[in-house]
This record gives sequence, structure tokens and C-alpha cells, in this order.
Amino acid sequence: MVGKGRLFQVQGPMGERVQVVGYAPSPETMVFDLCGFFQRWDVLFATTYGIGELLLEAVVRGGKHIVLVLPGKHPLDGGMGLLEALGVRFFDATGRELTGVGDNLKRVASLDFSGILKKPQNVRVTLALGEEQNEEALRLLWGDLLRFARLLFRFTGEQPLDVREVGGVGMGLGVVWEVHVTGREKMPCLSGLC
Repeated sequence: MVGKGRLFQVQGPMGERVQVVGYAPSPETMVFDLCGFFQRWDVLFATTYGIGELLLEAVVRGGKHIVLVLPGKHPLDGGMGLLEALGVRFFDATGRELTGVGDNLKRVASLDFSGILKKPQNVRVTLALGEEQNEEALRLLWGDLLRFARLLFRFTGEQPLDVREVGGVGMGLGVVWEVHVTGREKMPCLSGLC
């Protein structure tokens, strides 16, 4: 893929700061190959927070079409981390604020959407997903993901996308921003790691 590379510094899946290269094949298109980004992570404690940071920064830099090239196996926090980066706050039954990781899906009792950045006008997000699913993580977190999906619907009125179809990133993102899904074969891997 031809395009100018731009460097983004965001939170990695395990909380570390990492650099991600975004490619701009046109002035308004940003493509992020996240296969290398998700090389090492823990099922329960990984977050998609950095993906939310990438989306925000891409929009600030003028991105109108943002493409996320994702491996089939990536954190299944239901997009909780991503939503946290966009301004959503999560609380348990005692009112304690929670961070966006898979292990906290079962603890979420309420959500605060008052600080969220709603979908900017004329911005489209495309998820290019690998075919392989993270069956182990799905088995472990399935009940928590369904419960979280019901909470998202209750607080937003939007039906979350099926995590099996859109992965951990798309489920949460789909309730606040418009998401399109395509197979990764239509968006070649830039890193060679996919």
C-alpha cells in the first residue's frame, strides 16, 4: 500500500506506551495495521484503549476514512477500553470506576456517556478482520460479553454488533460510531505479521 506514514503513540494492549504507524494513501484516509500491535496480550487484562486513542488522533489529523486492519485474535474487552478512550466511564455496583479490560466486563453495573466524543460528521471506520477467531477468549468471556452488550443497549438504545462478527473492537465501537466490516483479504497486511 502506498502512502505517507505517520507516527502515533498510544497505549498498548497491556498498558505500555507503543508507537503505531498510520498510513495515509490519500489525504483523508488513514490505515492502521494492528497485527503487530496485538502480538502479546492477556485475555483478561488486555485493553483496546489504544485503538480509541488512534481513532481520536486520526480524526484530529483530518481522517475521514479510518481503516483498522486487525488480526482475528485480539482482546475481547467488548470495546470497553476503546469506549473509555472516547470518554465513556464505567462503574461497578459500589460506584467504583473501572478500567476497560476483559476482566471488568462482569463488574460493570452502570455507564456514563456524558463525556463521550460522538461520531464526528463524515467519518467512516472500516474494520478489516482476520478470519481466525479467538475461541479460547470467547469461551472464557462469552457470558460477560453478552451481559455487557445488554448494558450497552440499555444505556445507548443501540444494539451492539455481534462480537463474533466484529471482534472485541467493533462491539463497543458500533454503539457510538458507524462501523463497516470487511475481510482482511481486501486490505492487505502492511506489517507482514497477519
